[in-house]
Amino acid sequence: MKRATLRILIWIVIWAAGAGVGWAQTSSSSGNLKIGFVDSLAVLYGTQEGQQEIARVEQFMAEQQKEYDARLEELGKQQQQFQAQQRTLNPQTQAEMQRKMENEDRALRRFQEDIQVEMNTRRDDLLGKVGEKIQGIINEYAQKQNFGAIFLRSEAQVYVALSLDFTQEIIRLYNERYPVSEGNSASTGAP
Repeated sequence: MKRATLRILIWIVIWAAGAGVGWAQTSSSSGNLKIGFVDSLAVLYGTQEGQQEIARVEQFMAEQQKEYDARLEELGKQQQQFQAQQRTLNPQTQAEMQRKMENEDRALRRFQEDIQVEMNTRRDDLLGKVGEKIQGIINEYAQKQNFGAIFLRSEAQVYVALSLDFTQEIIRLYNERYPVSEGNSASTGAP
């Protein structure tokens, strides 16, 4: 019984190896397909449109951070005032001030959560908008340049030869296809 199983396994291995050789010959005879790599984040940060959109998100974040800092400073002042007056306040005023500080602290946490939700939404919108365009350019480039596969760079690849990285070419093609006009600058408001 073991011998029959062994023969079947050997036959499967030989058949798979033969099929693999045939597939490799078919692939290589179809025009010497190439492989390449693209760093999608470098494309996002390298394109004019990506830089513009990132600047908008950063401007929004800076504005929200400024408001958060002002509210946090105000809460800190209230807490200092409470600490300084705590011993001289009557219980009712003391409880009222504590409630006010707790409410402000809760509102500040909600504000921070809302900012995070908005940042995630803006990031997702940016990645969706620009990412779709990048994917189209990569697809066209791959077909025109006879690529069998173009992979996204990641930390999982320990080494990729520079000759296989086409990130700069994709950035150039993107900027040519989707130029940023002066009237569409980063200071025109939210995306």
